[in-house]
Amino acid sequence: MTIHLVGDSIRLNAEPTVRGMLAEFVVKSPVENCESSTQVRKRIAEWLPAVPGDLVHINCGLHDLRYDAGASQPVNTLAKYVDNLRAIFDVLAATGATVVWATSTPFDEGRHNAAKASRRYRADLQRYNAASVDLARAHGFAVHDLHAVVLSHDLPSLLLDDGLHFNAAGNAVVGAAIARVIRKHLSESEAERGGTLSPA
Repeated sequence: MTIHLVGDSIRLNAEPTVRGMLAEFVVKSPVENCESSTQVRKRIAEWLPAVPGDLVHINCGLHDLRYDAGASQPVNTLAKYVDNLRAIFDVLAATGATVVWATSTPFDEGRHNAAKASRRYRADLQRYNAASVDLARAHGFAVHDLHAVVLSHDLPSLLLDDGLHFNAAGNAVVGAAIARVIRKHLSESEAERGGTLSPA
């Protein structure tokens, strides 16, 4: 059994905490930032060679809703984002793995848009998250509301100056939340099979 992690820099920066808390398990992930749903769709077979019994924790979205400098549309419109996710989810559903879809994390819109040439908007985040959750549930996937987890803490104290990425405390919060939800789903899956949780 292998745990697969796929996501953007939020995943990358939280991953050391995840791996530390799940040290008894085999954890695999791309070494690079997976960025938007377009990249994940293109490289899904490479990044997620999952099989029945594996667990996949996956997110993409913050790169999709980004407006690059001077752009009048985001990197991926909501319709394109949903189209990409549908293709990704269809591939994942066919693997037989347990899939946990994570919502995209909150950011400080004012701080972020003042610090960056690119722009992101909280209203878009709400719409993209809602659409992704609906689609994940339609595929029978579990949903990890990482957005709500982060908001249950003092968000400003967890963010770097760019208003988007997390400091050490924020990465620890995100990583611990991911590790906990993975362990929960592994335990539930094993209980359904009537066995004990096996690390490898």
